[in-house]
Amino acid sequence: MSPDEFAELVGASTEEIERYRSHGLLDPDGDGQLDDLDVLRMHVIGHQLQQGGHDLESVAVAVRDGRVGAMFGEQLFERSQPLAFDHAAAHVGLEPEQLGQLLAALGFPSTNLRDSDLEILDVIRTARDAGLPWDAIVGMTRVLGDSLRRIADTEIRIVHTYIHERLTAEGVPEEEVEQQIFGIEQNLGPLMEPMIRRLHREYLVEASIEDAFLHLTASGRRGEELGSIETTIAFVDIASFTALAETSGDETAVRVLDRIDGVVRRLLVKHDGKLVKHIGDGFMLAFRHPTAAVRCTLAAQAELERDPDMPGIRVGINAGLVLNRTGDYLGSAVNVASRVVNSAMAGQILMTEPVAKAASDEGIPVEEVGVRMMRGVDEPLALYRVRVG
Repeated sequence: MSPDEFAELVGASTEEIERYRSHGLLDPDGDGQLDDLDVLRMHVIGHQLQQGGHDLESVAVAVRDGRVGAMFGEQLFERSQPLAFDHAAAHVGLEPEQLGQLLAALGFPSTNLRDSDLEILDVIRTARDAGLPWDAIVGMTRVLGDSLRRIADTEIRIVHTYIHERLTAEGVPEEEVEQQIFGIEQNLGPLMEPMIRRLHREYLVEASIEDAFLHLTASGRRGEELGSIETTIAFVDIASFTALAETSGDETAVRVLDRIDGVVRRLLVKHDGKLVKHIGDGFMLAFRHPTAAVRCTLAAQAELERDPDMPGIRVGINAGLVLNRTGDYLGSAVNVASRVVNSAMAGQILMTEPVAKAASDEGIPVEEVGVRMMRGVDEPLALYRVRVG
């Protein structure tokens, strides 16, 4: 947008905006146009002027010296010119169309490419040279983009929700609120990236252990689709969640969901399971062994039933061959587990015959509850539950 349009948007005079531009604090590329990033720059500058006791010149010097008190200061005020798209594609040895596909998978605008981003493209080139097929590379970049965007969005929204909104509601002056927020951001930024690196290494070890087990169990199997693994899928669904939200409000419903989420995650660690994804008000879980899925969901159910404010959960478990695609699980065995949970009532854990047999072999008493016809399943399906008493 033009300086006049930008000035109207942020409630400043065009002369003030031009002063900021002349000091390199807005429109650092000098193309005469201001964009969404300049709105954030204006916010940071305003904090420095109002809270930091600086004038425009001292803020500009701090920017040039890399002393801006914001967790994204260097990126916010860097003066490097955008990297030519064709040059970036040539650097990584891709056709421009392929690079565009990768950037779309990452959710990264091509207009934001800088020389420093060539390191990202070097990772892509290394993956390709190692023999990864194109669809695998695109899938990997998609997961990276989605995950890191969610992390970043969570960082900012948590501070806004639990600091800005809470303190403002308590009547704390806006200046004090802004001061606290900037203090948190200044300290949070340097800590997050080392934490992400540490967790990445930890989860690489965890994933490699799982892969080693898969190699053991896959020995001798031939002719299966790429990415096929034997696993147990459990769907955990909150009974009457919609009615809860309608009668008690969204905030109460979210607190219930958070409480169940905390219980499930803690028990997953104990029972060697993992959360694959949230699906609305439910959870998709994966386990190496069927019995672990039964014990984990039984423990979750028992703990939640002790809390009178918690609605009942219902569970559907199935074991079989699934396809692992970029961290997700697909296939008929997953679909069956999804159908099974839809057949369960509140407080009920239903399982298919392979799961029931594995549980029975390890001393968990089970009983058949009947045979059901399910949408998308060709044959009638026998369902089981843990025998009580």
